[in-house]
Amino acid sequence: MLSHRALAGIFYKPFPGIIWQYPASENAVYLTFDDGPYPPVTKPLLEMLSALRIPATFFLSGENLFRYRRELPELDYSPHRVGSHFYRHVSLFFTSSRRLQKGLHLTDRLISQYLRREAHLFRPPYGVFNPRHFPTLQNAGKKMVLWSLMAYDFKWEKERILRHLCESARRGDIIVFHDSPKTAGVLLEVIPRFIGFCRERGWRFDAIK
Repeated sequence: MLSHRALAGIFYKPFPGIIWQYPASENAVYLTFDDGPYPPVTKPLLEMLSALRIPATFFLSGENLFRYRRELPELDYSPHRVGSHFYRHVSLFFTSSRRLQKGLHLTDRLISQYLRREAHLFRPPYGVFNPRHFPTLQNAGKKMVLWSLMAYDFKWEKERILRHLCESARRGDIIVFHDSPKTAGVLLEVIPRFIGFCRERGWRFDAIK
């Protein structure tokens, strides 16, 4: 069975504007987190990354930004890149360009209002996109970021997640985790152990460029 990395190399090739993996020569891995903010997980995660001096990239849900707006001052995203994960977590394949534009604008406005940041990166929910949306994304100043390795932290127990990551990770990988209710019991244990694994191999960490 082909890995996601191999399949991505086939299906993303016609779309050179998509970022899904970096060259192995950069000797880095890229931790990304989708679906946040979810303060019970996001706050300790940010504190852990800060203590370990690990930069990451967070793709933020507009809906959750609004839902947890009163708790956002407690979340320090300053060392990290932030991107848009649209307003609602829905497949965008059949979404009209007008509705896509509206959702992008609303999420950007919330990121600007509550975090005082700009989000030039965009990851579509579920990684589902429609090529006809590229002009809308370009007009909005967005770069689409997908991934080469999924952690499956939302469905597997921690030892299986860690084993999968340690067996599959390669230099240059963009890895997807989730700071969400589904990962509350595993994320904070898996992340430091995986960071240790990568550091033992001399790999560095970076945020999406």
